[in-house]
Amino acid sequence: MFYLETCWKRDRDSGVGKLRTVVSRGRNPVKNLAREDELFGLAERVDQELVRLWIDTECLVRGKAKSPRYGWYDERLARRWGVKVIERKTGGGVVYHDEGNLNWSFFLKNSGRLLSPTQMFEEASRHVIRALGELGVTAQFAPPNRIDVQGRKVSGMAARSTPRYRLVHGTLLIDSDLGRLNRLCIPPEGCPPVANVREFASRIEVPDVVRAFVKSVGA
Repeated sequence: MFYLETCWKRDRDSGVGKLRTVVSRGRNPVKNLAREDELFGLAERVDQELVRLWIDTECLVRGKAKSPRYGWYDERLARRWGVKVIERKTGGGVVYHDEGNLNWSFFLKNSGRLLSPTQMFEEASRHVIRALGELGVTAQFAPPNRIDVQGRKVSGMAARSTPRYRLVHGTLLIDSDLGRLNRLCIPPEGCPPVANVREFASRIEVPDVVRAFVKSVGA
């Protein structure tokens, strides 16, 4: 086992050891993204599976390369508004973070199985979908890397993998500023409009989703 700054921890049998759930307190997006890289290396070294939850202050997080396939962002507007843009090591497009968005990450052992990106995303999405179900919200996985509620996107995902471990991380819009998100982010063609989870269950707060998420992973 290893421990980090947390406000909640719970273990479950994962078939290859113990899956530790960690909820990080810090909301600095640069430090939180750096922590993803640290944990990925640490998970491999100590052979420990982990799921992590955290929240950032407002920023944009982009993939390694600009591509119309994944969408992008309004660079001039981000500069004018002073919105920090951070590059992650996984692929995909640009996602918006603020304090109404819950970020989640799975660090999982590959165990010799070869999974396609879509399979990795679908596997991780099951826990998010189960958590939302605990709160009365019916969600569906939408290939290749979305979770939708009533035809609207509430979560996007990205991934990276080594022969031993994989990282799948994503966002979950709970009560984000969709006005700013929609002005800053340029979605790829065919992407449905985004929505907050609170639109489908008005009394839900971020801590409610954290509790449901921890329960779903421990189930």
